[in-house]
Amino acid sequence: MRQLRVNERIRVSQVRLIGADGAQLGVMTPLEALRLAREAGLDLVEVAPQTAPPVCRILDFNKFRYDEQRREREAKRKHRAAKLKEVKFK
Repeated sequence: MRQLRVNERIRVSQVRLIGADGAQLGVMTPLEALRLAREAGLDLVEVAPQTAPPVCRILDFNKFRYDEQRREREAKRKHRAAKLKEVKFK
């Protein structure tokens, strides 16, 4: 699983915030975004750090992490290696 920055670990000047319901709340400072997340009783998670400004989302981090691990397990279980079958002719 990739490393995500959560809550106080987000150290940038501005972030683009997406709310818990999926609505874009705009560009703001991480302190304002963290305050909104705390009011909702959720976490602020940086989901796209490579963009400018980075995209952060208000969500329950433990549930998000569990769902991502479950998706990885499911993908690993469904992944099949190509098998080489041999046929001998006489």
